[in-house]
Amino acid sequence: MNRQPVQVGDTIAAIDLGSNSFHLAIARVLENRIQLLHRVKQRVQLAEGMDEKGNLSETAMARGLNCLEQFAQQLNNSQISQVRAVATYALRRAPNRRQFLDPAHDRLGIPVAVIPGTEEARLIFRGVVQSQELKSGSLVIDIGGGSTELILGQGIEPQQLTSLNMGCVSYQSRHFPTEQPTPAQFQRAIIAARQQLEPLLSRYRSEDWTLAIGCSGTIKTLTGLCQPGDEPAPLERQSLEQLVAFIGHHGMAHPRFAGLSDSRRRVLPAGLSILLACMRSLQIEAMTFCDSALREGVLAEMGGEAPHPSVCAQTVAAMERLHHIDTRHGQRVAQSAASLYLHCPEAVPDLMQLLHWAGRLHETGLSLNFRHRHRHTGYILANSNLPGFTLEQQQLLAHLGRFHRKKLESFEPLDSQLANAGQQRQLLMALRLAVVWHLGRRHDLPLPELQWLPQGYQLILPPALADDPLLQADLLREQRELASAPQPMQLFL
Repeated sequence: MNRQPVQVGDTIAAIDLGSNSFHLAIARVLENRIQLLHRVKQRVQLAEGMDEKGNLSETAMARGLNCLEQFAQQLNNSQISQVRAVATYALRRAPNRRQFLDPAHDRLGIPVAVIPGTEEARLIFRGVVQSQELKSGSLVIDIGGGSTELILGQGIEPQQLTSLNMGCVSYQSRHFPTEQPTPAQFQRAIIAARQQLEPLLSRYRSEDWTLAIGCSGTIKTLTGLCQPGDEPAPLERQSLEQLVAFIGHHGMAHPRFAGLSDSRRRVLPAGLSILLACMRSLQIEAMTFCDSALREGVLAEMGGEAPHPSVCAQTVAAMERLHHIDTRHGQRVAQSAASLYLHCPEAVPDLMQLLHWAGRLHETGLSLNFRHRHRHTGYILANSNLPGFTLEQQQLLAHLGRFHRKKLESFEPLDSQLANAGQQRQLLMALRLAVVWHLGRRHDLPLPELQWLPQGYQLILPPALADDPLLQADLLREQRELASAPQPMQLFL
């Protein structure tokens, strides 16, 4: 979160770990834009072979790690100022993602950020607006290996962000089990995709948009098949309908598809079905293709005027407004929690920033219910669209919100590459003590000193508060609640 801002002239790189392909893009930062220097794509098919729970297969993970080794070699041969790696649907869904993320970190030298679907959609839109000006309302569609993103926006701002769990790799294994697609298989796949689109149709149809834009390898391939000439032309729905009929009659072994790789040929019927479902449901007659997408969006955010942390700050402010949070109280709790955590010998700046946001949002659940506000806070933060936050950042933010008060019998640290178990306990201790310190909106008390000891935490009160009976009672209750954790957190008063 606290990545150092890049300077004009720096060379930066973005890695996109998609469910179908991995992409590496290298760019130079100019005064008002980024200049793409190099782009590499490898079709890894990370989502191929997923089990029914979403676990990645050993073979797919091996292909992905081998690809990252090659990317790392290219980056080592270049003078790169900053690298950011993001992962999408396959790793977002996989319960065993740490088996891939840890060795991926070792190979790249940086952590891989697994991003939520709506964050993926936001970055895709940002990538599109780097390459073309959207003067009127526009719909952007990106069909990936595991998910499909739909974004409505105008200018540089997205207005609607949706990510659906349907992609060309997952649909290929589900709806096209044989090498010869049949009309019946196409029909089932298109209906399944349209069913997933149904809940958002009224919302998307009611918006004022006139231009449809497609990005990703699937739409690029389909555009080339339907418009084989050198001159770029819109991809028409009628052409896709004809292509479905053609494949159903001739199969994918026809010479028309000879220029496609084997892996692209396998997933093309699935991608075609999803795109045709989108165009039928949203009444799109034609769309243009854009070659910029997620990786360009990541690069633009790294080198642009709106750095990544500001997106998170805007999200937190929007949540405060949406849930009518007492911002003065939230800010005081956030500042106190950060000050207490700062004295930790191993304080991490990125985690302190996340702790500050957790403090600002700890009363989110009050908008639903007073008594169980901590549980509601955890649920809301875990399930809301939080632009700018990675999946693990959002999970940790929600976890801190869930356990910021009351007993801790059910508290277990998350399995996270962002913060280990000890760091999570330190964050929680700082937040809980800040909440206790400001109970009843006590905003005029000097902060205590918190000593971080190997066997626990020593709280040293300011002399003026040593005999405050209400504060003492609150701290004694907190001492008991901290001791209720499966691994007790000892607070010495």
